[in-house]
Amino acid sequence: MTPSPIATETDAAVPANSTRLRRPHLLARFRRAQEGATAVEFGFIALPFLMLLAAIMETALMFWTSQVLEEAVSQTSRRLLTGESQTRYVGTGPQNTTKFREDVCAVATTMVDCSKLVIDVRTYSSFAGAKTGTDGSNPISAGGLNTTGFGFNQPQPSQIVVVRAVLEYSLYFTQWSSSLVNIGSGRRGIVASATFRTEPFNAPAT
Repeated sequence: MTPSPIATETDAAVPANSTRLRRPHLLARFRRAQEGATAVEFGFIALPFLMLLAAIMETALMFWTSQVLEEAVSQTSRRLLTGESQTRYVGTGPQNTTKFREDVCAVATTMVDCSKLVIDVRTYSSFAGAKTGTDGSNPISAGGLNTTGFGFNQPQPSQIVVVRAVLEYSLYFTQWSSSLVNIGSGRRGIVASATFRTEPFNAPAT
């Protein structure tokens, strides 16, 4: 009797069966694997998180710039309040406008780009007239910036004075935000103002 052959590892049936057994095992291991899950999850939220962080920083910087400009306008306007402006701003209207703007920028330091700052100093006989005048010359209207007619009018004793400083502020990370952009794509107009009655100082003789 001839002995039956013994199956060996070289038989083709064994590797084929082994491959079919290993595939489900590898898939199960892949489903259970947790390596790199944190990196993948962070990849999904990284861009929105960084955009939100940039928006928060830019908004804070914008409000800080606005506050610095408000303080600079308030401090510089004291020269108008006390009558010091009578001897400090003695040039033509454009010259006085430039000089007053430089004084505002000197107080505001590097937070304000003086090349994009427009100054307006107007005088009125009453607060009601001041409200009507400023409402009619709003620099930010219809989604744009209009400073036509802005300039420097030398205040006299006991007059109502409205000082406005308008800054064109560039936005970099929140250009898409309609709540921040108000004068065109990627730009916001920041307006700092001060309203007061000048002291009854002695105006120099003309």
